[in-house]
Amino acid sequence: MKNFRIPKWLKNKYVLTPVVFAVWMLFFNDVDLFFIMNSRQELNEMKREAEYLKAETERTREALHDLNTNSETLEKFAREEYFMKKPNEDLYIVTEK
Repeated sequence: MKNFRIPKWLKNKYVLTPVVFAVWMLFFNDVDLFFIMNSRQELNEMKREAEYLKAETERTREALHDLNTNSETLEKFAREEYFMKKPNEDLYIVTEK
């Protein structure tokens, strides 16, 4: 078996202490490197979802404003969503399988 020699710079306590500290903080601590990366990924995903929900809310507000101010849009919405009809009018509902 070969004699394994420890490099001189690893015997130095001033070099060894920061190296051990860095390894501990990156891999063995409660808030390690993997936790930070997962948290950052979740944060970015939540930001994208928040932007989507803001855009969806704005689109819904515009549709509601249009329904409240425009009678033609209200009639179109009632016919499409609730299948309402005018008197003396036939209504045919076509569904796709």
